[in-house]
Amino acid sequence: MPRMLAHLAKTPEAGLLGYQQWFGRNTIMASYWKSPEHLQRFAADRSSPHLEPWRRFMRESAGTGDVGVWHETYETVPGGRESVYSDMPVFGPAAPAGHVPVGAGLNTARQRLQADAVGRQQV
Repeated sequence: MPRMLAHLAKTPEAGLLGYQQWFGRNTIMASYWKSPEHLQRFAADRSSPHLEPWRRFMRESAGTGDVGVWHETYETVPGGRESVYSDMPVFGPAAPAGHVPVGAGLNTARQRLQADAVGRQQV
């Protein structure tokens, strides 16, 4: 993973917007991409540092019970999500996508989602 993440940091056109990792009994990495197509293109790119290690893992470790892989992909449309943070550092989807402080006229989810919908219509 470190080699792959270093490659992605130097190759912004690959589409990785950001990631976060948690280490413990279960190691988790959440990554944020420009689009599912960017993720799929990177995963299948023979010149990237992902495909060959993945193939090696599948040959040598998959099915042994030594390592498990949990992978989920979610696609959101602009304005189709909301993340609220209170007394938290910028984290999760707000890290790569940016954030807007809650304030006057944006105190409820309804107000925030309506404001976002108006902003999308003006674009």
